[in-house]
Amino acid sequence: MIAATRRSPIARLSASLGASVETEAGWEIAAHYGDEAAERALLRDLVAVADVTPRGKIDLRGEIDGGVLTAAGEVLTARMWDGWALLLTEPGGEEAVLDRADAAAGPRAMATDVTHLFAGLALAGPKLEDALARLTSWDPSTLAPGSATGASIGDVRAVLVRRDIGIPVLEAYVATEFARYAWETVLGVVRRLGGGPAGWRALRAEGWS
Repeated sequence: MIAATRRSPIARLSASLGASVETEAGWEIAAHYGDEAAERALLRDLVAVADVTPRGKIDLRGEIDGGVLTAAGEVLTARMWDGWALLLTEPGGEEAVLDRADAAAGPRAMATDVTHLFAGLALAGPKLEDALARLTSWDPSTLAPGSATGASIGDVRAVLVRRDIGIPVLEAYVATEFARYAWETVLGVVRRLGGGPAGWRALRAEGWS
């Protein structure tokens, strides 16, 4: 049996922008938009947005102690509060992380694969703060790198994860039914600041994972 290809709800919008697609762990990812060097320049000098929906996503609820998070392994953790965390993996990594987290969770916590419930956008570049000023009333200076919170982006509720990989990055995870609207809203702001879309090759070349 041939496994079905998994696609982001943003896939058609990316294709209309000229995205070149590669397959990774069964997911179609937007590798680049025709000029990887130009996309890297946007990330280093201005701001860009990327569709990072193919990340694996594990929802942890309940009594989440350090042991559960340690058992999950080396993954990006969006710790929302004591009883809730979202674990973010590479494409296809969710199954192994779910097994480890579930085994460590015990009866007072629950680990659930929510990969297909959330679409992901990564906003990155030195003009990140300028973009956020146009997208949200939330004050991004209140969120330190490595931290997470819930706030609205373009009037869409999102799980936000702040990162610093040499360039500032904010990853926003929204319900899949709002993915197309969120993408179009964020991309419109990014373009008004001189930026544009970026693919996974450029992101990874700048240190994102």
